[in-house]
Amino acid sequence: MKISFNLENLNKLLFDFYRVTGLTVSVWDVKLNQLSFRPRKMPDFCKLVKSSPLGNRRCFLSDKEICQQALRANRPVTHRCHAGLIDTAVPIQFKSSVLGFLMFGQVLDKNSELVPDLSRLSRELKLEEEALTGAFALLERYDPEKISSAAHLLTLAARSLWLSDMIGFDRSDLAVQLDDYIRANIASRFSIEDLCKQFSLSKNKLYHLSRKSFGDTIGNYITNVRIELAKHYLTTSDLQINEIAPLVGIDDYNYFSKLFRQKTGYSPTHYRKNFPFSLTKEQDLPTETAYEFWGKTR
Repeated sequence: MKISFNLENLNKLLFDFYRVTGLTVSVWDVKLNQLSFRPRKMPDFCKLVKSSPLGNRRCFLSDKEICQQALRANRPVTHRCHAGLIDTAVPIQFKSSVLGFLMFGQVLDKNSELVPDLSRLSRELKLEEEALTGAFALLERYDPEKISSAAHLLTLAARSLWLSDMIGFDRSDLAVQLDDYIRANIASRFSIEDLCKQFSLSKNKLYHLSRKSFGDTIGNYITNVRIELAKHYLTTSDLQINEIAPLVGIDDYNYFSKLFRQKTGYSPTHYRKNFPFSLTKEQDLPTETAYEFWGKTR
């Protein structure tokens, strides 16, 4: 899918978000290239950490990790970066395809007593501990509820970026046409052979197109579309679960429930009762990072 980012319009959105929340925010493409960020001046602590080649590398790996988590979870994810700050990544999606990410953070949790081991961090990054500690003390602290609310607002914005001409893509693209057809006929029992016939493709070409455009096999992609639509019905309608199953192309209620749990980790009933998930749950804010810089020092 050919994707284009209108950075002029995106920059306006990023600035508005920063002006309202005070949170640093950036936009990334799906290959994790940072396209823009606001404000232009990053916190002194982050600037200092990134002045170290090792620190800069760890920042990139931390950003990559949270984007991958958001991609797998198919929702915003909040975590602590390698240097101890809270970041949130929001996937930018068109239907089931992730086009990029919006990310905000570089702040501290106002209610948490956990702080990174700055002595260790300064040694490993070969930075002066006094300067690092001073910059850390200047970082903004936010209530978890405010971080969760900011994530919710950015999620709503991310869902409509293409409607506001901030992200564009070629509607004539074969992958888009394939996706449109699948969604329009999701309640039907179409087969791989039917798709090949509809688009005059061999199975090998269809499989290659799916891998390249959707990052998955065509069978798994169709299943994910069914589950995505099921989530929509569960959270926006009063339909019974046995009524939702055939609407997404699965006539067997028991198989639908089993498949939904397999894909989401929740039964349809549990998902309906507990949506939306809190972005401030403990599992979204791990107390350790891959680099284990955390220590209870306060």
